This record gives sequence, C-alpha cells and structure tokens, in this order.
Amino acid sequence: MDCYWSMKTQANFLSALGLITALGISVAPAELREFTDAKGRKLKAEFMDLQGTKAALRLATGKIVAVELKKLSKGDQEFINNHPAAKLNPVNLPVTPLYGVTDWNERQQAHEIYFIDSMGKRAITRRIKKIHEEGFASCIGEYAIIEGPNLGVIDVKGSAQFGVSAVGPPSLQAGSDAPIFIASYGKGDTAYSTYLRKDGKPFIKRRFADARPFNSERAWVNLENQDRPSGRNNGLWTLIDYAGNLLHAFEDLEVQDFSEGRAAVALDTKSDEWAIINTEAEVIAEGPFRRVGRFIDGVAVVDGLLMDLEGTYLMEERGEWTIERRHEISESDAIIGRRTGRNSNKTRYAILRRSTAEHIIDIPDDLYIEKGFFDGLAVVRDNQTAKLGYMTRTGVILVEPKYADARRFRNGFAKIGIKSAQDLAVINTTGAIIWKPNIRELPEPPKPKKDEKPDEKDEKPDDDKKDDKEPEIEGNEKEAQ
Repeated sequence: MDCYWSMKTQANFLSALGLITALGISVAPAELREFTDAKGRKLKAEFMDLQGTKAALRLATGKIVAVELKKLSKGDQEFINNHPAAKLNPVNLPVTPLYGVTDWNERQQAHEIYFIDSMGKRAITRRIKKIHEEGFASCIGEYAIIEGPNLGVIDVKGSAQFGVSAVGPPSLQAGSDAPIFIASYGKGDTAYSTYLRKDGKPFIKRRFADARPFNSERAWVNLENQDRPSGRNNGLWTLIDYAGNLLHAFEDLEVQDFSEGRAAVALDTKSDEWAIINTEAEVIAEGPFRRVGRFIDGVAVVDGLLMDLEGTYLMEERGEWTIERRHEISESDAIIGRRTGRNSNKTRYAILRRSTAEHIIDIPDDLYIEKGFFDGLAVVRDNQTAKLGYMTRTGVILVEPKYADARRFRNGFAKIGIKSAQDLAVINTTGAIIWKPNIRELPEPPKPKKDEKPDEKDEKPDDDKKDDKEPEIEGNEKEAQ
C-alpha cells in the first residue's frame, strides 16, 4: 500500500505544484509554510493537493510526503480545506502506467515497438507489431489492444488475455468504462459486431449490425443492416444494457455515447438540435441545445456553458465566461474559460473549476492553452516564442515553454519535440524526460568522382522551374510520429 500511495502521490499530486498561488495571474513558485502536527512537531513544506483524508506536502528538497489531515493542527486543517487545490477533484492515473513508443533496435537493424513504464524502462518483453494508441480499455488503462503479430488484447503485465487469428475480426475497439471490447467481423452487408469480455469470450450472445462502446452500463447498437447510419451518424440506434436487453430506439437520429449516466440525442435529422437523456432514456434536459459535450466530473459543456447532471446551468447565459469548443474535452476538474467581453484590466482567459464554474486563476495574455487538461496538465504556448510547455490546473507553469512540440498527457506520459517535432522524447508528470529514442545513423551518400556528373535528380532546379516544384506536404508530420 505504501508503494501504491507513493506512486499515486507522485503522479496525482504533481499536477498541482506551487498551488499556494492564490487568485490572480502570478505563476511564481509558492513559499514554504510551517505545518504543525498534533504532537507539536513542525515541518516546512508546500501544500500540493488533498487526496481523501491525506494531504500531500512537498518539502524543500522536492520530496513529497503524505500526511493524514486529522494529524495536523486545526489551523493547518483550516488552511488546507480553504485552499483552491483542495476544491479540485483528484486526478486518477493508472497504478501501473504504460506508454507505447517506437525505437530503433541496433541488433535487429529494425524499428521496434514496445511499452515503457513510469521510469522510462521497457515494461513488456513480448514482440509487438503495432500498439493501438486509442485501444486502452477502461479509464485506467488496464488492458491494451495490440498486434503482435495478430490482433489481440494484453494486460499491463504483458499477459495475453485473448488473441485472434490472422483471419479473425478486422478490428477490435475499446473505449468502454469496463473491460469490454467490440469485435467487428466481415464487410459490407454481411458485416456484424459483437461484444467480447477481456478473456475473449462473448459478453452478450448476440450479433449486431453495428455497435458502440459500453459506458455507464449502456451502449448503442444497430439491430439490422438497414438500421446503420446514413449520411451523418443518423440511424436506428437502439439502447441496450449489460444483459443485451433492448431499452429504447431513436429512429433516424444521431446519438452520443453515454458518460456518467448521460447522453445527448439529436432532435432532428440535421442534428442541429439536441436533448439530454439518462440511462433509462428519460429526457433530463429538453433544450433544444446546439451542442452537448461529454460529462466529466458531473458536468458537460452545453452551448458553451457548464451544465450539471440534472440539466441545470452552472453559468449565466450572458455571464462573464464562455467555454470554447477546443477546450470542452478537458478531462480534469478544470477547464479554460474565455471572457465574453474584453476588459483592459482583465486577462482574456482563465481557469475555472469544471464541477462548479468557480474561478480559479487568470492566465496571462502572453500564454495560451492549446486544448485542455489531461492527467491534470495542459499544453501551454508562449505567444512570443511559440514554444510549448505545461501548466497545472491552478495556473502554475510546471514545464517552462521551451519545446518545439508537445502533446497531451495520456496515462501519466506525454510526447514532446525538444528542438523539432522529430526530436522526440517522453516526459512524466514531473516534467522529467524519462525516455529518448535511439537515433539510427544513416550513411552519407557517396560523393561523385571529379570526372562524374551528378544525377539529374540531384541537380538543383533552375530559377524558372521553382514555380513548377510540388509544395512540401505539411500538417501530418505530428500525426505520423
């Protein structure tokens, strides 16, 4: 348990470094506070986060200790309970985190794909042909879909849960909040999908024309081929439970997957208007709404405003804040709000507590949050230098904007480009680089002899031919990495 808490502390609490910065735009490191326990012993540390009944304190050395809140003085308890960091919901990360990387194997003289652990060391020895990055089952990444060489599912220890032959299903899909996978077989009118357990056995003994992942013990399916979506995602979607019981059908409409017991369903074939239902297909909020996001920490972004599970807005329709679409996918109890009106005395963006819409801290105008908070950290861009770093949920710069590229965190890891998008490395939630790929040294092309002319393809184009040269393709390099 001690080892587990240490890992959770390091992973979960480091997303709130320097949290004693109160409201305002300052992102300077906090000063150490003198804490006193019930026996009168004193300790200088920085309060970082509250996890259940334990408070995480960071010492001057950087070491993090977990202390039972009840063992601290009443004054310290009051300070912690009133602190902005204590109001944010905890960040949940896998106890055994894994991350997929691609490296060059000198012995095999070929690229190799494998998982690394929280220390950046190789975690699983089995041969892997491909890791499906989106193929982690459940929110804590207990199982992953890989090809090694055939499609299958493994656990965090590398044990094969089940595999399929080369003539098996063309696809396996995860994304559920339980270890349930969708296997899709065939093509065209003969295609069908079925739900499998983590051991590969049928979860529901029934085949569907189409199926979506289970969440909140509910999933959407198409019963017949003619029910499949046409055009957008409109189709005859039927709601089922874990037993495969048919609960409710929505004909010729687009539906969203459930999250925290709520889902959005379109009210017209154009999907311009939406309503929100519960797991019994009862309408919770009629709307009509123009756009409904996923519920996270009990709140969804609906038409740019935060709405709770009961369909009540937490923000005023013409209030100070609105949530832009690119920020609504934030997976932590913090979200970026944009001021609806410009004010010379206020910054344009701020961090709000997602579950209550409470203002946490302003973001200086020379910084920009790329998307949202994932694993408690968000990619931040310096508008002057265009360099990227990471910010915590309370506005503290954990990693100074100094990288050419930076990706969102996943399972406690993030991929960065140090000097360029191709100069890759992996960091953990402390911002430390824990893995860098082996660089294959490519041999230099042979130099032509003095009496030998270079190939035509090596000649530089004349000035009058420059306009005929095909432009270089950009924009997909990041995805290819």
